[in-house]
Amino acid sequence: MTIITDSDPSSKTSVLTTTEIQSARKSSYIWGFGFLFFDGFIYLAALYGAMISRNWWESIVYAVIAGFCTSGLLIIAHDACHQSLTPHRKLNRIIGTIAFLPALHAYSLWRHGHNFMHHLHTNQRGLDYVWEPLSLSEFRQLSGWGRIRYRFFRSYPGHYFYYVCEIWWKRRLIPRKRYLGKLKLEYWIDSGLVICWIIGLSTSLILIRSMNLGVSATAATEWPFAIGLGLVMPFMIGEMLMSNTEYMHHTHPRVHWYRTPVTNDWSTHQAQVSVHVRYPKPLDWLVHWIMDHTAHHIQPTIPLYQLENAQQLIDHRVKEVVSYQFSFRELWSIMRMCKLYDDEVGCWTDFKGNPTSAFRRSELKITEGSTAI
Repeated sequence: MTIITDSDPSSKTSVLTTTEIQSARKSSYIWGFGFLFFDGFIYLAALYGAMISRNWWESIVYAVIAGFCTSGLLIIAHDACHQSLTPHRKLNRIIGTIAFLPALHAYSLWRHGHNFMHHLHTNQRGLDYVWEPLSLSEFRQLSGWGRIRYRFFRSYPGHYFYYVCEIWWKRRLIPRKRYLGKLKLEYWIDSGLVICWIIGLSTSLILIRSMNLGVSATAATEWPFAIGLGLVMPFMIGEMLMSNTEYMHHTHPRVHWYRTPVTNDWSTHQAQVSVHVRYPKPLDWLVHWIMDHTAHHIQPTIPLYQLENAQQLIDHRVKEVVSYQFSFRELWSIMRMCKLYDDEVGCWTDFKGNPTSAFRRSELKITEGSTAI
């Protein structure tokens, strides 16, 4: 199996030609900075608006806008972490570190969990831990509280809270030896930057709010308002959107999980386990084409502003790519079917172990004319 890392994109793919990959991987300072400044400016402006507004409902609207921008900045940081946002490696590191701050993510902790675990072991049980399903026997071995938590996170309202509880809190904020093994200095530095951001942003929000209202910065009534609407609410909205996005990326009745490393070629495996969710074009633009996910997994160094074209090529050539037009009805159907996963036969089941999807197949057909590299 060919392995892709952020610095070593695959040299073998049966989906995209060498010329197409080279074209798709062209990054741009203008586009990279453009998306950063667009989301960053609206984020800061929305925070300022939330703090100076004297109407609580206006402040909530501004906070919601800041929350959506938090999600957008996280996507930009994700691209920078893959070294695809701009042509400059060190600049990508700086941009990624900054863009991760509103979502309270430490850059190197994300890189470890996302680049080195998720991308190298996509949908492999025990290694790719984001939205990893349990088998019926594993579910029954959970404590009563554990089963309640699992059921909640696999429900429609509960799935929005999975990421902040199971991923962010455990693996994206503070380095923990249990999940990382050796604790590197950069983990602590990046985590420290996030803590400094929390302190600095909270202080700034309180000062802006109190100065605008003409009250003391120590006024007890302003602390909860400023921190709640300026820090907590945008953060939570961003995490809820990320939870929903990552669920749709790799969860579908036609997407399977594996106990052992997959022997298929790299692009074949990624095409089988990465979902293309089709959004309306304006929404696709607002979420920075993050749902063109098959293209991203086949070639992680394609910048977000080039993903749409690459995804169209893949959809045309690979007939069995999992792709669907987004609707809440479709999402509800997926969540109803994908509760537990039977590793022995390779299918999704309900909480009683009844199969809800087709059994796993190992072959993927590619249309004639696609070129192997």
